[in-house]
Amino acid sequence: MKIFILLVYKVFARVLDILNRFFNVPRLRHLREIVDVSAEEMSAENADSSTSLEVSSRNEYCFRPFEMRRIKQKRLIGPKKSKPYARSGHRIVGNDSALYCFGGFNPNMAVVNNDDDETSSLFQELWKYDLIKNEWTLLMDPSNDLPQELASNAMILHEDLLILYGGTGFPFGVNCSNRLYVCKPGSKPNEMTEIAVKGDLPPAQYGQTILYHDGFLYTIGGTEGFDYTCDVYRLNVATKTWECAYACRPDIRDDPPGRYRHEIAFDGERIYIIGGGTSESAFSLSSIPTYHIRRNQWTYTETKPDPNLPRPGVPAARKCHSCVQYQTDHGAEIVVAGGYDGRLYYKDVWKLNLSTFEWRQMQKTNLPYPIFFHDAAASSAGCMYIFGGIKFTYNNNVRTNIVYKTWMTIPKLSEICWEALLHYNPAIVNRTKSSLLEAGIPLKFVQRINET
Repeated sequence: MKIFILLVYKVFARVLDILNRFFNVPRLRHLREIVDVSAEEMSAENADSSTSLEVSSRNEYCFRPFEMRRIKQKRLIGPKKSKPYARSGHRIVGNDSALYCFGGFNPNMAVVNNDDDETSSLFQELWKYDLIKNEWTLLMDPSNDLPQELASNAMILHEDLLILYGGTGFPFGVNCSNRLYVCKPGSKPNEMTEIAVKGDLPPAQYGQTILYHDGFLYTIGGTEGFDYTCDVYRLNVATKTWECAYACRPDIRDDPPGRYRHEIAFDGERIYIIGGGTSESAFSLSSIPTYHIRRNQWTYTETKPDPNLPRPGVPAARKCHSCVQYQTDHGAEIVVAGGYDGRLYYKDVWKLNLSTFEWRQMQKTNLPYPIFFHDAAASSAGCMYIFGGIKFTYNNNVRTNIVYKTWMTIPKLSEICWEALLHYNPAIVNRTKSSLLEAGIPLKFVQRINET
């Protein structure tokens, strides 16, 4: 029966694709997204059923590294939204307990973002996804004092502080931001506070990146819709003072050209610019622009191809991809997933070690479909989560609100045991901290429950 319903979904989706080619109505496009997500959920259930035949019990835990798996969210009943709507251009950050999602855009939907009942296609909200309880919670919405620029922001989680910078409203580039906001998503009541700053402020842009290091907040690159930069600005967090650390001049020096929707990696001394592009181009990942913080200098880091692949053996140039970083016994590693170059859409996943600078394509970790304008976060042990974005399927772009998970490295046995414990004893999240410690559960895992 499920297979028949799935077939009906797919036929209905093709019919909607044909109608959208002729009429291009937002409501039809939104219906197409709903059908697509429903079909994907049913496909995932069928896959789980098939897999269950290979084990003695459907509820048996199995650790599956390098396998991209869709997280099945609990179905909640009630008048409030139980999870974010499908979106792109949002940002997510996370730790070992939760993911946080801010903003996003969906032109196929009209949402109310203020008290005047004005609608837009932007999502003025902050969501939390509890990795322990497997639940979404809406932390802040239009009733809170949130920024109006809700697409292609830059966001990081520093300790327990969420830092949000830049972004744009819609139409993109008409209203851009260079304002800085902070909030503690674990506090109650939740508030997002704008930080009063001074000095030589960066231009109002979107699609930039930010990084906190040694008392400074760095921002690199971005665009206001026409011009693109790769300038480096930094904020002295103690004095709340901005300064331009490096103004790129690719016309007279070997500085990297301007870009947006790039990602960054960091080894404690150097910031690596991973991809990015302009409205008409995307930049290579074989030679990585590298900013030396101490020397205040740009160089280029040449990467090595995957020895198991034919030339060129490196990821294709791309923008609007995701990139996460985590630490292993072999040094820091980054993982790049998805993206597009303005013409081609990607579902491949690549790993780069920041000590050897050798690319490895994750052959078993491909995304289920090409995706871009999504975002990703990683746990300290190397588990990557991908949420949302624009998926390219059947020659049609559809936004999604699916969460995918994959282990990008083999973690310590304690992490695997923790996953198994949560699988067999989900009610453990309701127990007190003292009872968990008395049961012999290590403190770092008990703290994950209490942080949520």
